[in-house]
Amino acid sequence: MLDRIRGHRPSPSAPRDPEADAVLRQILATPSLAAQMLTAAADHLDKHKPTDELSVAGWARAFALADARVLTGYPQAVAQHAGRRAMRALRSDMWDSARTRGEWALCLRDIARSV
Repeated sequence: MLDRIRGHRPSPSAPRDPEADAVLRQILATPSLAAQMLTAAADHLDKHKPTDELSVAGWARAFALADARVLTGYPQAVAQHAGRRAMRALRSDMWDSARTRGEWALCLRDIARSV
């Protein structure tokens, strides 16, 4: 059937490629680069002095390490987009209250699920 917007739709009886289906499932299950960055930053914060209060320098170091770990090898435009997307996912009210590195790690993991 021809749809002017979507083009031709395959018939329901069209043969499916199991290899292509497996690749598609793997792609859909992989977290976005922004989510991977947030998770990597959370991992760092959770491993290094999780009971200490997070400083600006500590946040910068965690984010820089996450950037290096996740985005190395990607083109600059892709890496910048992922970094900006990760930072935009943080809510402004998160910065208002003082939190430990461990609490920040929990928040970052929570946010990573929605990015």
